[in-house]
Amino acid sequence: MHFCINKYGIILLLFLICGCKKVIDVHLENSETQIVITGDVDNRPGPYELKITKTIDFNSDNIFPPVSGAVVKITGNGVTDSLTETSPGVYSTHILQGKAGRTYKMFVSIEGKDYTASSTMPNPVHLDSIDFRSGRQDALYAVANFQDPEGVPNYYQFIEYTDGEKFRNGRGNSVFDDRLSDGRYINRILYNDSSDIKSGIILTVQMNCVDKEVYNYLSELSQISGGGEGFSSPTPANPTSNIKGGALGYFSAHTTNSRSVVIP
Repeated sequence: MHFCINKYGIILLLFLICGCKKVIDVHLENSETQIVITGDVDNRPGPYELKITKTIDFNSDNIFPPVSGAVVKITGNGVTDSLTETSPGVYSTHILQGKAGRTYKMFVSIEGKDYTASSTMPNPVHLDSIDFRSGRQDALYAVANFQDPEGVPNYYQFIEYTDGEKFRNGRGNSVFDDRLSDGRYINRILYNDSSDIKSGIILTVQMNCVDKEVYNYLSELSQISGGGEGFSSPTPANPTSNIKGGALGYFSAHTTNSRSVVIP
């Protein structure tokens, strides 16, 4: 016996097959937790802070457990500063003072494992002023105006605050390098979440001059997380940390200056 199924019969058959829905449970394996270290030394008077947390599993709440009881030291300017844990997972310096052109080294010991990093503080670049540029659908973006030094590679990080609070979800954090604009006067548009920019409130733009390794880390982090901060369980594309020993995060020695304006 021969069966003949025309094209309409085939369509009906496919419809019946696709109409049979089955719920599939996807089991996501939890990755092994990792240490996350973030520490900064800048050219302002100390103390400086270093934070230590652990990554979280995929299904966990967005709360990163602090790590207490670590041994933390930062050396630079001929001194070694042993940091004190001032709150869970937060360690503070005592005597260290950051200076441009100096190299700072971090040492952290946690649960029998050691983590080290070094960062050289670049020379400062002055942030002249902040103005604004209009975008689509009445969006408003801050513009950072400054003179880039000629003949020197420079790497910048911009952090935005409104009324003293960072932009929501870390969206006010961006980076820029002068590879294509060395020695020029820069008008850098900060394409961040313009919903935080509202008339009448105070906008502060902080411009950090970071070293190349820290810039690479921040740039990769921005691409992976869309500008967000923090870490969930490790992904196949964790940003390249300057910390040796297997920790996530970064250690940065940078210069910083900022400008505040009332949003028109």
